[in-house]
Amino acid sequence: MNVEQREFYNPEKGITELYENKSLEEKVKVKDIDDLVVLHYYWQDSDGELWNNFDDPMENVRNDFSAYRSRVGFMQPWELKKLREAIKMTVREFGDWTGLGYGTISKIENNQKIQTKYQDRIFQLTREKFNATGHISDKETNF
Repeated sequence: MNVEQREFYNPEKGITELYENKSLEEKVKVKDIDDLVVLHYYWQDSDGELWNNFDDPMENVRNDFSAYRSRVGFMQPWELKKLREAIKMTVREFGDWTGLGYGTISKIENNQKIQTKYQDRIFQLTREKFNATGHISDKETNF
């Protein structure tokens, strides 16, 4: 088995050293679900301590969010972005149309925030209407 190794500068230790890639299935709690099993990725130092990805420290959190969305049946960020782009709306326009803040839409699309059940229902209904009619407004000329 080929183990991936990389050198990183660890700002906490103040040194550059060789780390070995490790992945672990871990049980995590996200919102109201406390038994999600998610594959997390770490870098292990020579002392055996596990560190989050130095280049992407939020990687495991985003994996947790995706697992949560899958469990509860929510749209994934890429699905929401694909829908919004198919409708030909900017983030701001989509936020205005749904009644949600454009910052909220942006954070959900970038997997920095999990939508609420209410928000996801708006997204699902929007997708259903768009898939059925090719538009989301009663005025087809909007698109």
